[in-house]
Parts: sequence; C-alpha cells; structure tokens
Amino acid sequence: MPRGHHFGRQGLRAYTSEYQRLYAHNFKSLLVSSLGAYTIDSNSLSTEHKRLQLTESDAGIRLMTFTINDKPHQIALKLDNSSASNKLYLTCPYCQEQRQHLYAIKYAYACRSCIGLHYACQSERPKERLMRRIRKLRIELWGYDWPEINNMFEQVTYWPKPKWMRWNTFLLKRDKITELESRYWGLAIPQFKTIFGDQFMPNI
Repeated sequence: MPRGHHFGRQGLRAYTSEYQRLYAHNFKSLLVSSLGAYTIDSNSLSTEHKRLQLTESDAGIRLMTFTINDKPHQIALKLDNSSASNKLYLTCPYCQEQRQHLYAIKYAYACRSCIGLHYACQSERPKERLMRRIRKLRIELWGYDWPEINNMFEQVTYWPKPKWMRWNTFLLKRDKITELESRYWGLAIPQFKTIFGDQFMPNI
C-alpha cells in the first residue's frame, strides 16, 4: 500500500492490489478455441502460472489446468446463462465457487476469500474514503483529463460547466462536491497541523 493511505498503522492485512490476478473475461475466447496448450501473455507471472492446458469435461465444461510446483490446479470456465450479459466465471480450485477474479500466489491460483485478501477501501479512514468519493464525482463531471482533477488543494468552486450539461444540473453536482470538500478539510486540517505545525493553512 502507498505510504500515505494508512501511515502509522501496523500492516497486518494483505490486499488484492498486492497480487497479480486473472480476469475471467480475458478467457472467453477459450470457450470456442481448440483444446491444447496455451500461454498467458504476462510479464508479471511465473512460467508455471502462465502455462495452461485446455481440456473439456464429459459435461462439456472447458477446464484450464495449471501445473504449479508439480501439482495440477484445475480452473473451470463457466458461463452464467441466467442473465443477458452471459458473464463468464472462473471456478476457484479450492472452494469451487465461481469468481470474476483469481489471484496468483506462490504455488497456486485461488480466490480472495480462500487467500484471505482485503480490498484497500476496507482499511480506509473516513478522510481517505471521503477523498476517493470527491475524486470520483469530479471525474464524472469534468473527466480524467481535467487539470488538477486529483489535487485536493484545488477547489472546484470556479471550475467551468461542461458544455453538454444544463446549468441547474451542473450547479447541483458542483455544490455537492463543494460540500464534500468542506467536510474533507474539516477532517484533514487537524491531521496536517499535527504533522506540519500551526503554519499549515491550505488555500481553501
């Protein structure tokens, strides 16, 4: 985790961001591909984690088998036919539950629950959670490419209205962000003064 998120806490949790993951949707082409050997194109995975053997069960289910540390790890490819999206799932080799992601650990692939991983947002303090929400709303309104979109020292009060948006809608969305920014600095200023002293005063 980056130092700024949970600085001062003892790192007892393992997070999903620390592990390379397999995304189910990346394997959809294997549902109609020829059976045989395949290699995942990734520089972050070991050779054993990249090589798989594609087979098919008697029931017609496609299976990916990875041989890691001389042990086979079988992952089934299963389509969810209950919805229009027809989403593909990977079956965890340990709990046999259908997952959108599996994570590469030293000698296997497994799901988040079996490994005991956490999402970073589960350990966020109120200030970090509020900051993430503000940035999300900013991006929805002005886009990723807007200058200072992630800079919390820059307030949105005088940022322009997107050309495609009605004024009433824009003002409601901007005022909501401004309110959240005020709440954020109410939490952040006491913490920053503890670190930098009373001379710290952002331009807000």
